[in-house]
Amino acid sequence: MQEAATKRDLLCVIADEMKAFDLHDLEMMHARFERKVAGLPEDYRDRLLESVREEIFGAHHQLVLLSRNGGGSDDPPDPALGAYCAMVAEACTEKAREKDPKFLYLKYLLSAFTMFVVEEPAHPVGTPFPGGQIVDEWEGAYLCPVRDKADDVSYALCPYCPAVQSDEPTFPEMRARRHERRRRESLANYWTNYKG
Repeated sequence: MQEAATKRDLLCVIADEMKAFDLHDLEMMHARFERKVAGLPEDYRDRLLESVREEIFGAHHQLVLLSRNGGGSDDPPDPALGAYCAMVAEACTEKAREKDPKFLYLKYLLSAFTMFVVEEPAHPVGTPFPGGQIVDEWEGAYLCPVRDKADDVSYALCPYCPAVQSDEPTFPEMRARRHERRRRESLANYWTNYKG
């Protein structure tokens, strides 16, 4: 992946690597995560599983469509790709000391596609975090409530994700507040600068 000169090249490399996996592997990956979060409160768990389902199956579906249709741009991938690949190699090597890193590698492949080919956050918009905040999108920017906590998690995706740390809480209801604030700013600008 490090040698990919364009996002299209990177897409081809990831699609080739994904040939080692099938739909059963994706289902197993999701089932393993489902078992991992079984003890969480039901409402939070259901919303989280919905986001993880999108993170796995949605990314895979988009990857298959783009690769079959010759998608991907001729723009160079983000320069952070090199560091990401080194982190993936280190994480998979570490995991291999305990057990097969197959599903970890699958996660990193899907995340590489999402972050470096389509330039979206690894965790889809709407992914909930403990406390009620979510990954959000506002005016073309992806906002993450936990981006600054990347150092707390070994081999985290955060340092390579296009989402930025949100300046204000990203609770689901905050979107309506942002829209209202933007509307008021526009009206204030109109009344202040109207030359008609």
